[in-house]
Amino acid sequence: MRSKKFLISAIGVPRRYPYGMNRTPSIVHILILIAFATTASLCTGGPLKARTSPTADVVESVWVSMRIKVPTPDAMGDAKGFGLVLIDPDRGSLGEDFAWDEPNAEHSIAIGFDVHNPEPNKEADENDRVMGWFDAQGNWYNRPQREVSVHADGRERINVLCDVEFRAGEWMDVMVQLRYILGGAHVMVLVDGQAVIDDDLWNVKPMQLHAMVGVEGEALEVEDLAIVHSTMLDEPMPGPVRVEVFAEEFLANAKRLKSDVGFTTVPDSVGRVIATMTLSEPEVGYDHWDKKGTIGLTVPGVGDEAGERFEVFRFITPFRRGWTWYMDVTDLLPLFTDQRQFDAHIGTYMKGWNVSFALDFYPGVPDRTPISVVNLWTGNADIGDPDKPVAEFYKAREIEVPEGTTHARVRATVTGHGMFPNSKNAGEFMPIWRTLTIKSEANEGDVLEGDFVTMSARDYLWKTDVYLNPCRPQGGTWKFDRSGWAPGSKVEPWIVDVQREFVFGDTVTIEYVLDEYLNEGRGETWAPHHWTDTVVVFYK
Repeated sequence: MRSKKFLISAIGVPRRYPYGMNRTPSIVHILILIAFATTASLCTGGPLKARTSPTADVVESVWVSMRIKVPTPDAMGDAKGFGLVLIDPDRGSLGEDFAWDEPNAEHSIAIGFDVHNPEPNKEADENDRVMGWFDAQGNWYNRPQREVSVHADGRERINVLCDVEFRAGEWMDVMVQLRYILGGAHVMVLVDGQAVIDDDLWNVKPMQLHAMVGVEGEALEVEDLAIVHSTMLDEPMPGPVRVEVFAEEFLANAKRLKSDVGFTTVPDSVGRVIATMTLSEPEVGYDHWDKKGTIGLTVPGVGDEAGERFEVFRFITPFRRGWTWYMDVTDLLPLFTDQRQFDAHIGTYMKGWNVSFALDFYPGVPDRTPISVVNLWTGNADIGDPDKPVAEFYKAREIEVPEGTTHARVRATVTGHGMFPNSKNAGEFMPIWRTLTIKSEANEGDVLEGDFVTMSARDYLWKTDVYLNPCRPQGGTWKFDRSGWAPGSKVEPWIVDVQREFVFGDTVTIEYVLDEYLNEGRGETWAPHHWTDTVVVFYK
């Protein structure tokens, strides 16, 4: 793919023509900028501080820079934050409820910088209820109010606590890269030279754009907004082939939806598979509680053998609202062949949900091709019970290595459930360390033995960004740290890749070990457990 490059450095009405030519800007560009100035003035948000001229065409990648000055927390006043919006000049607009610290706008990708997320009220009312558990203020643990978020097409997708303290009363550099990839875009946000977001967005399309920045609060300052580098898209990105699995199907009473799905329309060469999962409101209304949810498929057995289920997508329902999530499931491509039966399950016994699920197959060539997916451990592992040792559930597995394998990774989807009177509030509210070890059988004639045939990884099963979940606020206890999950979120697997020097023999042995825990409240309530679906994926 050939690409054209140009440089724009402009604030306000553009002075530089595309490709760096010193010519008067076209009347079309001037009219576009006038339209955006009018739109910005109609929204209820704070003032638009600067904007650039539009790019010459649809971009493949773009770098945007600016400088920000944010007061220290004691001098913040009523400031809430600021935002950078990369918006399509032909189709995008700022709505009447637009705000720069939460920059949701159609046909745009935007970055929000939030300095206003106060601690909720923790006092009990006259009925001894702590209503702050349920309100819209999420910062229960009073963490620093310096958050950076990514918004796509009118909805927040990513939100993180910024590692860099930008509330310093000094000028700091901000750099944002937007680079379109197959099936979506990669976004990088650097503050003072340090990457604070480096992540993918799915189901977004390349666009022509220009940059706009504005503030919510007089104490915030922005200067030197510029598109410093951009690369034009020379050929359109390929669109996906969609396979619908469930479409607005009502699920309640802990039932399991079923759907027989064929994959005859899938391209011969697939570069990426994106799953889209939506929960929407049924006629009876949203369910009140956060419940475990899963989408899986069954691979038929051979002869008299039973079929084998593989989890494709895990989620936890929100409290009394709906949402849409996206996930890259390209690793599971070997499962999406022939005819498969899918199932959907939510453990709800109240109202229910409308469930939609689809797989988008993008033509292309993956970085490496998955050739086999093998289940390792599946089910509920009781923890803390000496009569049911967790090691008996997570027994070491020896797996045959497919011929031609050059790489492997383990995808461990694990969430903790159960609570008080289990000791340490296990497993929903108890963090715990876990260790994954991959060992390769040494090939005959190997001279060296060491880390290139055995490797281990450690992970802390604990999620501290629950209160930043884009699906917020919710009608329940949505804001507390949890064991690997959040209400109203998809569950991302813990992924462990073998290192580049790993040598494959005929088999690999995979071990999963939890640190010690003893439940001193055994038998008093539901046993704490880790809901587990773990696979190893081999590639060529």
